[in-house]
Amino acid sequence: MMEELIIEASLNEQVTKAENPRVPIAVDEIVADGLAAARAGASILHFHARDEGTGALLHPGTEVYRAILRGIRRENRDVLLYPTYGASPTPEARFGHLEALAADPACGLDFATIDPGAVNYADYDPQTKQIGWDFVLSVTHTEVEYFLALAKRIGIQWSYTVREPGQIRHVLAYRDMGLAPDPLLFKITMSEKHLFGMPPSLAAIRILTEGVIPAGTPYRWMLFVEGGSANFVQLCRYAVENGGHVRVGVGDTPLYAGRALSNAEQVGEIVAMAKAAGRGVATPERTRALLRTWPPRR
Repeated sequence: MMEELIIEASLNEQVTKAENPRVPIAVDEIVADGLAAARAGASILHFHARDEGTGALLHPGTEVYRAILRGIRRENRDVLLYPTYGASPTPEARFGHLEALAADPACGLDFATIDPGAVNYADYDPQTKQIGWDFVLSVTHTEVEYFLALAKRIGIQWSYTVREPGQIRHVLAYRDMGLAPDPLLFKITMSEKHLFGMPPSLAAIRILTEGVIPAGTPYRWMLFVEGGSANFVQLCRYAVENGGHVRVGVGDTPLYAGRALSNAEQVGEIVAMAKAAGRGVATPERTRALLRTWPPRR
């Protein structure tokens, strides 16, 4: 019998109102939308601090994150919450907002993620045959080690967002060094739009899990498709029916199967999949417990 399904909702990322008018950008929008997604079945909520006028990402955005976290916590003390992080000259500056938010009892920060390595985000338009946004996301080993020590010190749980096979190898090395405790939670990240890693497919999921991670390693995997894909719903169903977990939301998938759904509605689609598969959906309390315990033997 499969363990309960963990659903993470990515509320906004850098999605614009033009892409989906229901994307939350202002603090009050993010709070209301996050609470609705949690009621729909998401046990983890992720969001970006955005400028209410321009929509631009705010980094570190500590006070905006503080307002969002406090707003959600006034009504929901259970759901797991976490912000993003940007680039900074030092690890202390890059992750300092996590420490500040964790120190605020009214925020209840209890989760985070780390991108272990580097990836070229370049997006490609096959119609114009042009490479557009060209950005390298880089997190050095030193920064990852700092993050892991910080997360342990401030008492939060975390996941690893991996886009390339080498990033999984990094995490396995950290585990071997005693820096990354068991069990591991890998967000298997793919994209049709961007040129990193492998295009979204069942084969890619298998390569990025069974093909790289040694048998017997205690890990869980979560599907994470940036920008959606033609086969996104199929991939979600595969994850639900084969012991994976799912990250969904307007922030990653502005259009779910061509529809401008809200975050709560996207979460509802995954909950319905789980119900059809006879799989339970993890509550926040159960999600915390799962992240501390070893998954079923593989």
